[in-house]
Amino acid sequence: MTDLPAGHVTTTAPPRALRVLVTAVASLVVGPVLLLYGWVLAWFSPEITGAGRCPGGVDDGALVWSVAASTTVAALLCFAVALVRLHRGGRWWPWLAAALVFLAVGFPVLSGVPSAAWCPPAS
Repeated sequence: MTDLPAGHVTTTAPPRALRVLVTAVASLVVGPVLLLYGWVLAWFSPEITGAGRCPGGVDDGALVWSVAASTTVAALLCFAVALVRLHRGGRWWPWLAAALVFLAVGFPVLSGVPSAAWCPPAS
């Protein structure tokens, strides 16, 4: 067993350069995807598309939009927490992983927003 000098702190955190590199690469993925999600959500907002106002038929545009918006906000918050915790050596990477998971879960839902927000023509 090794005796450590007084005041010596052992850490298992990755070096700062590695944390910055991983976060920069994740930013190249997460940043544009969040911008795309935000644009699609703004474009197909229920207030703009009038979701729920389709005559005769089921319209789930507002529900799909709400689920897509919640996954987008969750991904944005996780990514922001990862950036805030970047300077610390502890658990910063689970927040990046959580942001990517929320984006992956939200992608199929977000892909359904345009079709869910579209009202079929009255026959």
